[in-house]
Amino acid sequence: MVKFSSGLKAVISTVAICTVIAPVSMAQDATNNEAMYSELLQAIADQKISIAQKQVFIARQEAELASLEEQLAGLEDVKAAVPPMVEKMTAAIGDEISADFPFQLEERMARLGQLQDMVGNPEAKLVEKLRKALSVYKIEVNYGQSLESYQGNHPITPTIRQGNDRYKKDVNDEFEGDLELDKNGLPIEVFDGNYLRYGRTAFVYLNEDGSDPLRYDLDYEPTAEELEKCQGNRERCKWRKIPNSKAVEIRRAIRVSRGEIAPTVVAAPVSPTP
Repeated sequence: MVKFSSGLKAVISTVAICTVIAPVSMAQDATNNEAMYSELLQAIADQKISIAQKQVFIARQEAELASLEEQLAGLEDVKAAVPPMVEKMTAAIGDEISADFPFQLEERMARLGQLQDMVGNPEAKLVEKLRKALSVYKIEVNYGQSLESYQGNHPITPTIRQGNDRYKKDVNDEFEGDLELDKNGLPIEVFDGNYLRYGRTAFVYLNEDGSDPLRYDLDYEPTAEELEKCQGNRERCKWRKIPNSKAVEIRRAIRVSRGEIAPTVVAAPVSPTP
């Protein structure tokens, strides 16, 4: 039996302990390294995903920028096309008024004049010019879809008369505007009759007493004799007499346009024949 000295026994014990501890420590290090490696791989994967997302975002932004640049280029083309378009619209409105029935001429010509002034103003904004042109154009278009009447003097033999309005407005009551009887009366213009416009189908006149119904004929060309009677006024000569039997229907249409009776179908006198 081999006997070891106490010193040798201590050395052997130490080596044995180290031999046992070393594998355990190495295993722990390997586990830690694997964890760190996994974390590193996860971090790399997360970074790749983040980069990919940013690349997609950048690509979308570049596409949007390209689209905006394209739209801006198109907008410049549109802006360049608007001024001549507005000028053409203004000219077309003027031509339409000149060739149309002569209803509300003062009002329409004043509106056209305002548009022409704005279009010719270099300081006016382009959008304001376009908005004004579209507004006037819409008003003119709507004339063809409405029934309208208004007072006026005879188109061939107008008279200018004045009468007395027995009522006056209370000047001290600005908001309510109560009417008070005034025995003295105020001078007012008395009109001969009423004009009636059936859209753009017909334009007629009727005296206040229901006499002398007239129709404006856009296509009529007056003779030299007629022009002489009209004092050279070609527009005045285009007012043609229509049968008195039309007066009842015209008066009814006038009342419809004023809301005095319920809306109903009305016949427009489109020709001078009965």
